Amino acid sequence: MLAGCQRRLLLGALSGWLLALSLAAQGPTTGAFAGTVRDEAGRPLAGATIIIRSLDHNLEWQTHTDKKGSFYHGGFRPGRYLITLLRDQHVLWSGPFTLSHFEQAHPVEIDLKKLREAAEQARRLDPELERRLQAEREQRAREEKLESHYTLGARHLEQDRPEEALQEFQAALEMEPNRHVLYGLLGTAAAAAGRRDAAIRHYRRALELAPGEAAHHNNLGTLLVEEGQLDEALVQFQQAAQLDPDRAATYHFNRGAALLNAGHPGEALSPLREAVRRDPTLAVAHYFLGLASFRTSPRRATDAGGERVEPRPGTVEAFQRYLELAPDGDYAERAREILKELGVTPFVAPRSP
Repeated sequence: MLAGCQRRLLLGALSGWLLALSLAAQGPTTGAFAGTVRDEAGRPLAGATIIIRSLDHNLEWQTHTDKKGSFYHGGFRPGRYLITLLRDQHVLWSGPFTLSHFEQAHPVEIDLKKLREAAEQARRLDPELERRLQAEREQRAREEKLESHYTLGARHLEQDRPEEALQEFQAALEMEPNRHVLYGLLGTAAAAAGRRDAAIRHYRRALELAPGEAAHHNNLGTLLVEEGQLDEALVQFQQAAQLDPDRAATYHFNRGAALLNAGHPGEALSPLREAVRRDPTLAVAHYFLGLASFRTSPRRATDAGGERVEPRPGTVEAFQRYLELAPDGDYAERAREILKELGVTPFVAPRSP
């Protein structure tokens, strides 16, 4: 009787022990990731984004660090995960983790300062890598210095200090002697400083390096006009228009204006018409077209001994269009005078209610 009772007690104890073992083997059905993030100075990083991605099921979750740099996200099944740290949409760190069946909360400690120190220590163990990194650092320092010369030079130009701009651009040129943009900037600064010959030399050198750069052709053409070298200037404007169709209206206008100012209004008509065709909103081109048309319009003597202008077709329309686009423009007063001379009432912009 006693032996049977002991056997039942032993079987009961074994059953309970097996049940406990079975429950322990199952473990939690879901787990979590919990940890803290520290920045490059070792301080808690608040507001950073934590992205947790399942490598087994291609699912993704997102959370953020609190004021203490801590984060927690649960509900994950056991498996492989990739955790990524972002700040201002930039990835700062990423690493793989495995969540086991027995983990309720897998610790994730991200210390950017320690990670950086470890990476730097690892680099020092590789002399070749260290040499490459040093070369990269020197290149970055050189680029920053070059950018500083560009920035300061442009600022001096904006503030009407061309001599200072020349110094900055020249310093940049010593670092990069074959950069066509630098020669173009030197040309602009030299022209602003009244050094027209030097400006022309700089633009010619820029075109040797970049013959397809329309802006260099246009700027050189403008300087050549001022030097009285009209024929070559016209060639430069034409090349600029062919190279850059998007800005061709401006280059055609420059060509027409150069001809008109040089006393060739008949030859100026074609490029000026092309300028307004390509950009109907280019007000100054309408005025110059009107002026070229006006100057080439036939004159008739009047009975009073004076002279009457019989305007070419489109003359009046060109002046009126200019006044529509620029009622207070630099040439508005002269446009109105010519229209009155032609017996036409000038366009008046309607007043705002």
